[in-house]
Amino acid sequence: MKLYLVDGSPSGVITAELGISSVRAAVASRTALPDLIRREEASRTGIYLLVGPDPDLPGRQLVYVGEGDQVKTRLAAHDADETKEFFTRAVLIVSKDENLTKAHGRYLESRIIAAIRGAGRAKLVNGTEPPFKGLPEPEIADMERVLDEIEILLPVLGFDVLRPAGQEAGGQSRAETAGAIIAVTANHDALFTFTEAGTDAKAREASDEFVVLAGSRAKRQEVPSCGEGLKRRRAQLIADGVLVPDADGKFLRFTADTAFDSPSGAAGTVYGGNVSGNRYWKHATNGQSYGDWRKRQIGEGGEA
Repeated sequence: MKLYLVDGSPSGVITAELGISSVRAAVASRTALPDLIRREEASRTGIYLLVGPDPDLPGRQLVYVGEGDQVKTRLAAHDADETKEFFTRAVLIVSKDENLTKAHGRYLESRIIAAIRGAGRAKLVNGTEPPFKGLPEPEIADMERVLDEIEILLPVLGFDVLRPAGQEAGGQSRAETAGAIIAVTANHDALFTFTEAGTDAKAREASDEFVVLAGSRAKRQEVPSCGEGLKRRRAQLIADGVLVPDADGKFLRFTADTAFDSPSGAAGTVYGGNVSGNRYWKHATNGQSYGDWRKRQIGEGGEA
C-alpha cells in the first residue's frame, strides 16, 4: 500500500492506493477540506464518506455516504449544509484510470451503505435508500472487486465502518471469514464465558476487539453502578435490535456478534453495570479468568 502525505503533514490531505488497485482514496480533516477539493481526484466521478463523532453515544461515529460526477461539488455543498455539521473527516474514492461512471458510483454507494448497516459500527445519516441494480452482471462483478479494495483501504485511513464484528479488515473473503468464525468458536482455546447473575454469554478475542457472540444472554435489569455511558450503549443496542427480550422477559439476548473495545465494556453490557472483564470472563476450557489467561499469553510469548 502507498500512503502519500501531500503537504508532509498527517493532518493534511493523504492519498492511498494499493499497488495493483484500480482505485485511489484521498482523505482530509474538515479543516483541510479546501485542499482536498482542489485536488484533481475531486474533479472525478466517485464516492465519498463524511465521518464524525456521535454526540449521543461516545465511541460511535456518524457516517454519510454519497456519490457524484464531480465529488468536489458535493463536498463543497455538504460543508455549507447545517445538517452535515457533524463530520470532522472526509474521504473520497475514485478510479485511477477514470473508468468509474455515475452508475458505478450509485452501485458502490448502495453497497457501502448496506455494508455499514450490516457492520453496525456506525450510525448512518443517510435516509433509506433502495439497492441500486442498474448495472449489467459483468460490471457488477467488477464493482464487487472494487468494493473489496475499498474494504482494505478505508480501515488503514481510520474509517473502520464496514467491517463486521470480529472480522479482520481485508483479511479474508466474506465466505472465508464466516468459516473462520465458526472454526474459532468451536476451538475453546479462544472462547470465554460470563455467567454472573444468571447471564450466559460467550465471547472471543478478534483482531483488536472483544466480541460477544450472537445468542449470548444478558441481564435486562441494570444495577445502580451502571454509568450513563453504559446505559446509552445498552439502550442503543436495544434500539438497533441487537439486544432483544428473552422468552422469560428477565434477560436480553444478543442477535448478532457484537464488538467491544475491552472485556470490561463487554462484561458491563452483559451484566448491566460496571464490572471487571478481566476478572469475570472465564476461559471456557480451564476456567481461568481472562486477566490470568492474558498474563499467561504474554508470559509465554503468545503461545496457548
